[in-house]
Amino acid sequence: MIVLSLMLTTGFASGAMASNGKGVGLADAPGQSENFSKGVTTLVDVDEKVSYETIEETSSAVTSVTTKTVSESVDSEPIVIVNTYEEKHQKHDWYRTVTETTTSITTTVSTWEETATVTTHYFYETPVTFTETTTTTSTHRGAPGSNGKQLGEVSVTDTTSVAGEKVLVDSQDSTDVTTGDVTETTTTVSNTVSNKDDVKWNK
Repeated sequence: MIVLSLMLTTGFASGAMASNGKGVGLADAPGQSENFSKGVTTLVDVDEKVSYETIEETSSAVTSVTTKTVSESVDSEPIVIVNTYEEKHQKHDWYRTVTETTTSITTTVSTWEETATVTTHYFYETPVTFTETTTTTSTHRGAPGSNGKQLGEVSVTDTTSVAGEKVLVDSQDSTDVTTGDVTETTTTVSNTVSNKDDVKWNK
């Protein structure tokens, strides 16, 4: 009678454990969980691994515009005109030959607006890690750890990416210059030299 009472007590305890939703022999390994309910064990296994790593290349640009006035001055070749004439004395009947030399130089000043557009291109690299997570859910009859009939297995794979720190690897400048309408101003300067003071009168 004592032995029979002990067996009944042990059987009652095992049945309580089997009916509370969690079975005996639950998996403790990371990424695994087991559930025992209504005579069926559900095992969930999660496997996570780095599938591959890559470098993501990106770029950006910053543009600045400046405008300035530009002038250019050009002188022509000298133009020399020689004029020779007879000059009569105001009081006497005297004459002399006078030579006048006139030199002319024309200066042309051109003015226009010059616009410079400078674009700075920045190039970046960002390391990206892709992680593949596979979740496998399988079910079988019986308690965990038993050799019950396999009821089904489903695997779902998700891929996630994590970006690292963006690094500036290069920068380049490009310049585009445009000119506006040209305005010209012309100035002529003439200088006349005479040999009058060096020429004697013919008496």
